Amino acid sequence: MATVYIHIGAPKTATSTLQSILVRNYSMLLKNGVLYPKDPRVGDAHHLLVCDLIEQCQGIRMPDIWYGSRPRGEAWAALKAEIARHESNIHSVILSSELFFGQKHNIEAMLDVVADQLQGHDIRVVVYLRRQDQLYSSFYNQDVKGVRQWAHSAYRFYSTHQIFQQDYYSLLNVWSGAFGKKHMIIRPFEAEQWRNGDIVQDFCAATDTPLLKSGYKDHNESLGMVQLYVKRCLNKMGFDKNQNEEVLKILQHVCPQKPVKGCSYVHKALYRRFREEWLQVNHAIAEEYLKSDELFRQAIPEPEEIKLYKINKLDLAGYAKHMFKIFKGGAYPEYRQLFARATVLALAEQNLWNVFDTADRDCMLSWT
Repeated sequence: MATVYIHIGAPKTATSTLQSILVRNYSMLLKNGVLYPKDPRVGDAHHLLVCDLIEQCQGIRMPDIWYGSRPRGEAWAALKAEIARHESNIHSVILSSELFFGQKHNIEAMLDVVADQLQGHDIRVVVYLRRQDQLYSSFYNQDVKGVRQWAHSAYRFYSTHQIFQQDYYSLLNVWSGAFGKKHMIIRPFEAEQWRNGDIVQDFCAATDTPLLKSGYKDHNESLGMVQLYVKRCLNKMGFDKNQNEEVLKILQHVCPQKPVKGCSYVHKALYRRFREEWLQVNHAIAEEYLKSDELFRQAIPEPEEIKLYKINKLDLAGYAKHMFKIFKGGAYPEYRQLFARATVLALAEQNLWNVFDTADRDCMLSWT
């Protein structure tokens, strides 16, 4: 029977890129004995498999957006049927969903179901791990930027988001407990450790897949310091998730900034505590799973080396004036109220009302 590779992420490790490339090369892969199943996919990934597991084992009804017109609870049956149709011509099956990575509640029962559904197959678990300081920073920025529209602090984000509720070592132990340590394929999300410095070539090597063309570039840039703060204020005001991309374009027009790189969104004392935990976890993974001294070649920075996230009030004042000028000129009329309300909130929180004279202040307040 075919070997099944379950690619579980992690998030922020080029999962969308890998999934997109696998979809684009579906026919070529199939000719070479590798199936990237179509039937349980939503978009480019196999999220339906995880959604059905969550509903079955956690008792949580997943949003309709994941299913569309598809029936619930049938993804695994569809997968097995698709594998059976191609069984005589394939040696490998690749499943990919980063939704696997964040599951903790009743995860053992979920993996029991996976093992039962894939009974007879040799199961390999593929996971890319990103250095934790980078993951924390990138994931918070992205959730503020993206359609999740996170509107609160990083402290609340890290203490409540499910992917931060267990460390890498604990997560790997759960998966290896289900499928065996020798079946865990652990790859650092670090270019100097990838095959030829390329994430796609590295993934192909890890999954015994024919070499695919890459061209990988990280297009998912983080927001700048003020951009991030204003986007949080916009998120607090609330707007349709379908408008998120348009709101971002307007924000980047009225507040052009370079992306934040290597920034900590929590104070140094908390970062220091996080860092100590990360170092212990990474050492345990390297020693137990990789038979190595290190997981990552690039050291996690000391607290004294990191840049803390901080709002520059002059930059925020500059944004507010530029925003007022653009909207007063008649641009983006359907978004004027949203941006005015968010800017009023930002100015009030940062005690910056004096950047406007009385007439302009009254004008902007009238927009709200």
